[in-house]
Amino acid sequence: MSKPGFRHEALIYGDSDDFLAGTIPFLRAALEAGEPALVAVSRRNTQLLKGELGDDAGEIGFAPMAELGRNPARIIPFWRDFVDAHNGSPVRGIGEPIWPGRNAAEIDECQRHESLLNVAFSPPPSWSLLCPYDGGVLGDELLACVSHSHRTVVRAGTSEQSTEYLSEPDCFAGELSPRPDGVEAYAFGRDGLSTVRRRVEHAAEEAGIAAPEIADLAAAASEIAANSVCHGGGVGTLRIWQESDRLLVEFEDEGMVEEPLAGRLRPTLTQERGRGLWLANQFCDLVQIRSGASGTAVRLQTALNG
Repeated sequence: MSKPGFRHEALIYGDSDDFLAGTIPFLRAALEAGEPALVAVSRRNTQLLKGELGDDAGEIGFAPMAELGRNPARIIPFWRDFVDAHNGSPVRGIGEPIWPGRNAAEIDECQRHESLLNVAFSPPPSWSLLCPYDGGVLGDELLACVSHSHRTVVRAGTSEQSTEYLSEPDCFAGELSPRPDGVEAYAFGRDGLSTVRRRVEHAAEEAGIAAPEIADLAAAASEIAANSVCHGGGVGTLRIWQESDRLLVEFEDEGMVEEPLAGRLRPTLTQERGRGLWLANQFCDLVQIRSGASGTAVRLQTALNG
């Protein structure tokens, strides 16, 4: 649950002028207070901000959200590194995880990410994060969900407290999108881990994925398969298929993931558990987790075009 020290606001903007009207005062306030500020938004909005800030843009950090946030699970470690680097001093950030062109699975994971930010920074440090949403492009249903993960929503210059904020959402709940009919299921135990890796490598080669990405995907799949064996009842089920421009690798087992930030917290050198999902998030373009009393499904996605 978010604490007073973490101010997590959403900005719903209608056009470029609206975007600047909501973000420039936020950044000017950081400059006047001597607070470090870091911006991770779309390329277009980065250029708008730099143009409006002029020479002051050099006092603010900028990062390409389309790269660092391609897998939304990488965004929380990015903000934690920024906050931790300033040893508890107040800082400000602007983060835009959803942009036009995101597919439905990515948007769903971004929405879960926005809720998990409130977990990742509880208890606080004291800092402010403003999350812009393009109201001229994004659908009404998506924009309505913004109030579930942000205590405050700013629209048309008006700031309102959300009455629909969810303090303890289950970010592993729900169902993954249906698999195509006829996808082969391969059941494996400890003795089948090497076969899992070979099947993933073969499927990736057949899909035309480049060698470095094949190695990354195979490593991620090996980690998740090992998790199934060690923590999911000793056995798991592997399925692989291709959808549009992506290769999907899915694992199911009887275990349950209880740590809401699993895969989003950088492992320590002495940590014994929690490395598998972290590595999968570093190696894959998207990782989806659904987990509950009936078991766990982990779906890895790798883009075919690299």
